[in-house]
Amino acid sequence: MRLLFKRARRHKPAIVFFDEIDALCGNRKGDSADHEIRVKSELLVQMDGLNADNSGVLFLAATNLPWNLDPAFIRRFQKRIEVPLPDEGARARLFELEIGGTLCDLSPDDYKELAKESKGFSGSDIKTLVQDALNCPITRVIEATHFSEVSSISL
Repeated sequence: MRLLFKRARRHKPAIVFFDEIDALCGNRKGDSADHEIRVKSELLVQMDGLNADNSGVLFLAATNLPWNLDPAFIRRFQKRIEVPLPDEGARARLFELEIGGTLCDLSPDDYKELAKESKGFSGSDIKTLVQDALNCPITRVIEATHFSEVSSISL
C-alpha cells in the first residue's frame, strides 16, 4: 500500500482507484486477521497523508456494498456519489448495446419487454444475461450427444 501511494505521489497528478473497495475496507471486526488489520491501517495512514503530501493525488473507489464499509474509511472521502440502477429506458438501451451487431430478430418492443422484465438489474447483470444467452447455442453443442451433417446454412 505504501509503495502504491509513493509511486502515485512521485507521478502526480495521479489517480489511485480501487474497485470493490468493500473487500479491502469492510467493517473492522474482532475476528479480522492480523494482516487484514495491518493493510487497513496502512491504507488509512496513506489516505491521510500523515507522512507525505497527497496534493495532486486523487483517491477514488467504487463499491456495490457501501453499507459494509468501515466508517473510518467513509469519513476520509470528501465526496460520496451514489449511482442508481438503470431505469427502464436505460436498461432497454443497455440490451441494445450489449446485443450490438449480433444477428437476431428482436424488435424495439422486445427490447422494451426485456427492460420491463429486468427491473433491479445493473448494467453488469444485463451484460452477463446477454452473454449467457449468446452462449446458449455453444452450450447445446457441447452437451449434444448426436450430430447431423448439414449441407448448407442460410442466414
